[in-house]
Amino acid sequence: MTNIINQKPIKKMQSHIDKAYEFLDQFLPYEYVVEVELILQKKKIKVSGGTIRNIRTKRVPNPRIDVLNALLLVAKKNQKQLLELESNLKK
Repeated sequence: MTNIINQKPIKKMQSHIDKAYEFLDQFLPYEYVVEVELILQKKKIKVSGGTIRNIRTKRVPNPRIDVLNALLLVAKKNQKQLLELESNLKK
């Protein structure tokens, strides 16, 4: 009979990136590519729309952090607008 060793499950090291994607799932608007491109152009970073979409849909195993941050900025802007809309409806 063999001894079965109980091993602890391996923790994901990129939980902050997982949290970022959860936030994007909730608040990123449908048309986000143009806004992300504008944010990146201000920082003088050239990225195609396809690359932005691939990072958004997790097709890239190691996403570029600058693109992910730009996606989060657009999502936060949309979240702020949604909260403002909710507060206007309550008035």
